Amino acid sequence: MLILTRKPGESLYIGDNVKITIVEIKGHQIRVGIDAPSDLRIYREEIYLQILEENKKAAEAPGAADSGLEGLSSAWAGRKQPELGGGKRSISALSSAKPQATEPQVFIKRKRGKDSDEGKE
Repeated sequence: MLILTRKPGESLYIGDNVKITIVEIKGHQIRVGIDAPSDLRIYREEIYLQILEENKKAAEAPGAADSGLEGLSSAWAGRKQPELGGGKRSISALSSAKPQATEPQVFIKRKRGKDSDEGKE
């Protein structure tokens, strides 16, 4: 462990882009300012240890590794397939169907409100 002595207002760098500044010393407390990139996560030690413990518990939970898409498909197995496009084809039938050449459709949405011409005569 590297131990440095700093006075309030003095700083130190970790790498090229993390700056640690001693902001204030009050009794047994030291206020530290950290200037670091926003993608760098900074935690107090007790919070970091709590996160590690929760991650460990989640990894040890039964079925944690097996909870993939198979669980989703079994949950939806008993449900009725929605009708798409007015027909009675299933999603798998639609995905295997050959694409048909159709003209692109253009939809115009008009804004309602005081600027609208609806209802004016």
